[in-house]
Amino acid sequence: MPPFPANVYLLLYTLTVTLVLYWLSKARRRPKEHVTIGLGPTRHESLPGPLIERIRQLQPIFAEIYPRSNEQWLDGFKRDINPEPEIAIWEAVGAAYTRFNQSRMLNLSAKGEVLGLLILRSSADEESILAKAKLQYLSPAEAQELLRLYSVAPKPLKIQKGLPS
Repeated sequence: MPPFPANVYLLLYTLTVTLVLYWLSKARRRPKEHVTIGLGPTRHESLPGPLIERIRQLQPIFAEIYPRSNEQWLDGFKRDINPEPEIAIWEAVGAAYTRFNQSRMLNLSAKGEVLGLLILRSSADEESILAKAKLQYLSPAEAQELLRLYSVAPKPLKIQKGLPS
């Protein structure tokens, strides 16, 4: 005769499996690591006059939807490793933004969607953005028209961890 009845072994087996599954499910539910993105270091104490003038022209274009002072714009570009190409991207976004909005009476939320789509377009191709976009204010045809106004080749974002300060 076995030391324990079969139903005790079955109960122990069931309890063991249940505990293992519980522990595995807890392990899968670990909170995801949050990444905080902060300002990078100032890489340029000053910028050449022609770049400063180009930066000053951006502020009024985006003032309503992205309110930053000229000093804040300038500070942001001083933190870029190579500010000239970044300024060119913002100029292209600004040109498309202005052209698209000039013939439309969009509310602030719709303008936010326009700017967001253009920023995405600066780093990805039109087709991938249109495939993933969850449009709230623009129709798919309007979004396509908007993205076609941005004619610069996309430059994917490069994320660097642990930049020196």
